[in-house]
Amino acid sequence: MINTIIIENSKKDVAKLMQLLTLHCPEINPVAVCDTVAKGIKAIKQLKPQLIFLDVELDPGSGFDVLEQTEGLPFETIFTTSYNEYAVRAFKFCALDYLLKPISPDELTGAVNNYKRLTENGTKKNIDALLHNYRQIDKTLQIAGIPVMGGIDFITVSEIICCKASSNYAELHLANGGKITATKTLKWIEDLLSEHVFFRVHDSYLINLNHIKKYLKGGEGGFVMLTGHKEIAVSRRKKDEFLKVLTGLKIISGK
Repeated sequence: MINTIIIENSKKDVAKLMQLLTLHCPEINPVAVCDTVAKGIKAIKQLKPQLIFLDVELDPGSGFDVLEQTEGLPFETIFTTSYNEYAVRAFKFCALDYLLKPISPDELTGAVNNYKRLTENGTKKNIDALLHNYRQIDKTLQIAGIPVMGGIDFITVSEIICCKASSNYAELHLANGGKITATKTLKWIEDLLSEHVFFRVHDSYLINLNHIKKYLKGGEGGFVMLTGHKEIAVSRRKKDEFLKVLTGLKIISGK
């Protein structure tokens, strides 16, 4: 049996999860159900579970608060959340298991099976990476996992100057002069980096606003000069929004 704690502040969601576990994952043994961060931390320290189901959004606080206060304890984590975009971004970065509410039986059994396959070193390293990302005040220091031929390249976000569409692929140009080809579309990369200061200045280009060196008037929407003297056109339909974003971020003055 796998001793498990559920940390979830919705009674309805707890009842649904308990029902699914009983029907589809009889090896899971819930030893406690907690509805606050404080109760969850106390239960983990006292009961020492092997596994926890952890809601990302708790009230008050979040599942990350639980992880920070129990860091180093030997348990594995399956996250639960109602926030699809947030979850996808977080776990693309760190490859942790998560369940999107409403939880389906297949997704639940898949997550539990993943837990069984993973070693402690595997998941705990991922949790360490997630906490590292969460603690960063400057989000440009975070690491993003970029799918490439044969695997995944992990790149510090601040090193990405711009991304260029290339059919169903995307080229990422880096500050060190290197370039990698992602086996995903530019839209996929844009979604992955949407929590960072990137902007789609053109159908074919996504740029890192931290690498802007100069904005030049001319053409339909002007041009931006980036790190490494890379010049990219701004489309006419994107110009006003682009300048508004730069003003909002105080990169340029609105006066």
